[in-house]
Amino acid sequence: MNDNSRLETEELLTCLHIHLFHPNQASRPLFHNLPLNQPYKMDAEDPLRLGRDGQTCIFALNDTSVSRKQLSIQAYKKAGSPFLSFMIQNMSQKVKLMVGGSELRYLERAELDDKVLCRFGRYELLMWQEPGDSENKFEVLFETCNAPPSQELGIDVPCKPPVLDTGMPWRNFENGAPVSQEPLESDETVVLV
Repeated sequence: MNDNSRLETEELLTCLHIHLFHPNQASRPLFHNLPLNQPYKMDAEDPLRLGRDGQTCIFALNDTSVSRKQLSIQAYKKAGSPFLSFMIQNMSQKVKLMVGGSELRYLERAELDDKVLCRFGRYELLMWQEPGDSENKFEVLFETCNAPPSQELGIDVPCKPPVLDTGMPWRNFENGAPVSQEPLESDETVVLV
């Protein structure tokens, strides 16, 4: 069979990209059990389990602060849709799972948006989907990132005091008393005395 006919018959698999970050990842082998930077094929009916226990989880993290079963991701199809979607479930009784802005407690589930930030403990996982046409298989692609995805997305980044067009910082004191660090509006008219 030549390459052209094989390409025509192969199904394009949905790919679930997972970018991983932990502040200690450079000094500890937290992700060495994961198939990093290479797509891993999965059957759509099998849940993707992530946790510390390599016997009950397909993907294991080398970290004692992670629950034996931390989370589970299940592929499913919405009625009338040709594409796979994903649902995430918190499997940890001790650690909360943040999905986007929502908190999941033990055994609670949430649908994954097309792109979403998930956090537990000090871990951050930025997940997004690349749609495909296969109904019974998908791929997962784990990659590490050097900076926290929350910082890239502007989540939990503190507001800085505004700087006027003149380049002068807004004063933090008014009549000798500290002023709130909340963003302030001004008419940008500066009177220098």
